[in-house]
Amino acid sequence: MLTIFTPVYNRIDTLERLYESLLRQTSKEFQWIVVDDGSTDGGGELIKKFQKNSHFELIYKYVENGGKMRAINEGVALANGEFFLIVDSDDYITDDCVEKVLSYGKNLPNSMGGMIFRKMDIATKKITGKLYPKNIIDSSPIEIVYEYGIDGDKAEVFRTELLRENPFNVHEGEKFIPEAIVWVKIGEKYKMRYIDEGIYYFEYLEDGYTRNFQKLMRNNPKGFREYYSFMLSYPLPLKNKIKFLIRDTYFKRTKLVKINKERRNYKKNVSKWRKLIDNG
Repeated sequence: MLTIFTPVYNRIDTLERLYESLLRQTSKEFQWIVVDDGSTDGGGELIKKFQKNSHFELIYKYVENGGKMRAINEGVALANGEFFLIVDSDDYITDDCVEKVLSYGKNLPNSMGGMIFRKMDIATKKITGKLYPKNIIDSSPIEIVYEYGIDGDKAEVFRTELLRENPFNVHEGEKFIPEAIVWVKIGEKYKMRYIDEGIYYFEYLEDGYTRNFQKLMRNNPKGFREYYSFMLSYPLPLKNKIKFLIRDTYFKRTKLVKINKERRNYKKNVSKWRKLIDNG
């Protein structure tokens, strides 16, 4: 069985499109898990309405707003499927998505961590990014990007047990860490099967993660620092190594500036307390 997981935060305007794509699935061997990350737009009531009418298992859970990665951890904990596919609430899937995933999954060696399919642009209905040199490639996230030169968004389907073993580490006070840190960790031990077939329609919305990368970095410095430090442990091409090194240095410097500021504030407060004590 396939678990389709959707983290939701104020996406009431696109949820029904995704739900309708699930109703059209040619295979019914799936469950849909929705973790509502503190929405305030009434999306939870819409999901509950879907629950009453759907012919597939639909699990809904509301949590306080903690970001996409914490929501994924919640979804993985609830999952019953052998495989796990994340479908964002502003995207949807092809009518044969579940059938195709399970068909390829039957022939996937136990030694492999999952399957990586292609995403298609909603506007053009065409696969985005560089074409694969052949229909199926057994590779890793590092190799596929830095040796084959195939980057960009993909539809990752992982064995659920591996996601349980490799949860996202989200730092206190932050809500995001790049997904690739977990994908690459899994890829260290398990090859992935890259399949040059589209199963997923997506678009970039103005308030989506893709369009707000700079803002994400500012708001989640610890998570990005962990990610860039982690990536620097790999033998990357020089230009990528330099880019990651610059960003890693930036976040380290940002941390030092924050620490020094906190120290100065502490010293000021100590000085004030001493004056109060001496004057008292």
